[in-house]
Amino acid sequence: MKEWLEVSLKEKVDRFGLDVSFDLGKEIGVIFGPSGAGKSLTLRCLAGLRKVKQGRIVLAGRVILDTASGIDIHPCKRRMGFLPQGLALFPHMTALENVMYGCARTGEREKRSCARKWLEQVRLEEYGDHFPSQLSGGQKQRVALARALASEPEMLMLDEPFSALDGPLRRNLRRDLRRLQEEAGIPILYVTHQVEDICALGDKIFFIEKGILTGSARIEEMLEGSGRVSFWKMMGWGNILEGRTEVSPEGRPVFLWDLGELSLKEAVDTGPALAFVRPDRVRILDPRIPIDQELSKNTFSGEVEEVLLEGGVTRMHVGTSNGYWQVEQSVHGPLAKVVRPGEKLLFAVPPGAIELIFLQSSAHTEKPGSPTAESLSHCMGL
Repeated sequence: MKEWLEVSLKEKVDRFGLDVSFDLGKEIGVIFGPSGAGKSLTLRCLAGLRKVKQGRIVLAGRVILDTASGIDIHPCKRRMGFLPQGLALFPHMTALENVMYGCARTGEREKRSCARKWLEQVRLEEYGDHFPSQLSGGQKQRVALARALASEPEMLMLDEPFSALDGPLRRNLRRDLRRLQEEAGIPILYVTHQVEDICALGDKIFFIEKGILTGSARIEEMLEGSGRVSFWKMMGWGNILEGRTEVSPEGRPVFLWDLGELSLKEAVDTGPALAFVRPDRVRILDPRIPIDQELSKNTFSGEVEEVLLEGGVTRMHVGTSNGYWQVEQSVHGPLAKVVRPGEKLLFAVPPGAIELIFLQSSAHTEKPGSPTAESLSHCMGL
């Protein structure tokens, strides 16, 4: 596939350094990594919202940034649509007016026609006269997406736009996003730290940690062959368990692996699967306080073996009888506590924090608990 976007960026923010280089065709690229890894900063540098000391960006054959040659195209002329986390809808404008604001056309009639077309594309043609305060979270997302596409960009960037939405709504919006990308025929760069987005959206995945792009992989490489091993190694973040989903005798969905059991909030299937738990979703418990009923089946205890402090986040590696776990907490959180190596730690995995990737059955079986599998058939949410 011919590359549509070529990027090489180096930037320094206080003591944090960003160093990323990648390319992307007319497809969906997912930037994946932990909080504070530099995902959002990468998009802001691409959009021109932050000056870059050293870098080069080529989009659709146009050089829009080349610090060595003094080229730095203004953000408004880069033709890059950008959907930030906060959406930035104008509260005093209707949905139609918000989309009109983004239209590349000139003339009131042409802009209104363009906006109506994009509201129809995102299935909100009947909500054009509604203000943002009258729309649901999912509807606001659709309006913001329509406004970004109405500018007729040569690429679109999205910064975790669906992270605050519940599972079913997020799944529907992902399907719509893929449909719109295929119709628009432009690349989309999507920032996330949710593993289900990788399978549901990505054609190409970029892994970023501590400001450095540690690797990339295409979905097909992730699904089969030797690439599946390097995929998990490149990710290097998160708790990944291999086992299977089942229905317990009490009728609740559970995930079983060789060292334990996790109660699930929901499961769209049963059978071989990987369970992924973000370290920042693991909840540290106070042993003096009774455990919530929801967490009682998913509580573990162990010894802290390593503690790292990075960017206001405490990252811990904890050894338990149920394997090793990565746990993170903000040093500024209301329940933050100082943890040192050798201390005992009680923690729980909320059922809603468990993301599932279902596996195809095969004659070859990896060692239980290893972060690899013969092939991935689908993620929860497809």
